[in-house]
Amino acid sequence: MATRIWTLIGIILLISAVVASPLWSDPASAHGTTRVIVDDVQEGPYLFRVGIIPGSPKIGNLHLSVLIQAAEGDEAITDGRITVMATGPGPGMIAGPVEAANEPLNPQVYSADLSITGLGTWSMTLETTSALGEATLVVPLQVTELGGFNLLYVIVIAVVVMSVAVVAWSQIQRRRHST
Repeated sequence: MATRIWTLIGIILLISAVVASPLWSDPASAHGTTRVIVDDVQEGPYLFRVGIIPGSPKIGNLHLSVLIQAAEGDEAITDGRITVMATGPGPGMIAGPVEAANEPLNPQVYSADLSITGLGTWSMTLETTSALGEATLVVPLQVTELGGFNLLYVIVIAVVVMSVAVVAWSQIQRRRHST
């Protein structure tokens, strides 16, 4: 009887994991893990692709991934400099400037972290320089409150509740059969 219970719990957990697995990853992105907010936008001699984590900007750390390539052709720029700064909606609300660094395993992608300090619409500026020349891209960001609804937590809680219910039900059935 106990083996049957644990098998049933295992099946429930497996089904829950399969159903919830798409919820664990962010949408496709600039290099696989970020949410794209700018997709092949031309500014000066460059095409920009910008991704962020978290996908919906919150107060706190904001991670950027930037892919730049030549607007003419598809040559990725690996020897450029990108300086990132964000200006918030209130006086003195500034994040950066920080220089985006090439990722060691993906040198055409530049990464930077900004510390966002308030809610509202921020203006993120990417100043880019390479052998192709200079360009400045301005991207608006809407920063929302912390927290929010996360379906993954609901699924995990539901699995735990179902598992406890199955164990309780099996114990009741076992007591009925033993009396």
